[in-house]
Amino acid sequence: MTVDMTPFISDGKYFALVVRLFLGVSLVMHGYPKMKGGWRQAGQWMKSLGIPAGAAILATIVELVGGVFLVIGLIVPVVAVIVAIQFASVVGMKTSKMGARFISMEQGKPSYEIDAFYLVLALALVILGAGVLSVDSALF
Repeated sequence: MTVDMTPFISDGKYFALVVRLFLGVSLVMHGYPKMKGGWRQAGQWMKSLGIPAGAAILATIVELVGGVFLVIGLIVPVVAVIVAIQFASVVGMKTSKMGARFISMEQGKPSYEIDAFYLVLALALVILGAGVLSVDSALF
């Protein structure tokens, strides 16, 4: 028994939908706890690394609002660029300030594989756009 995946793979609209929903929901799940006060702790952590604490508020907004925009499919390429910039910054910060490796085999040592994964997903959405079942596809 074979499954024909050609419509899913050859037409990026459905792939974009899956990527958009996965990334959007993941961002909301990261941003929501920060919105409820976790941004203070994140701000203190960033300040300890020499990064302005206000960056935590910006990250919270990008994750929460950007995640919602991705889920509904609103201005997806713009949001995806902003998310890509955020996660490129996180990868840079983790490697330069924390000495993180892509994958850490030592417990408690920082890694950046999930941040790089989100970065790649955001870049895919910059290229693919919103896909089907999105506000963008209804408007444009």
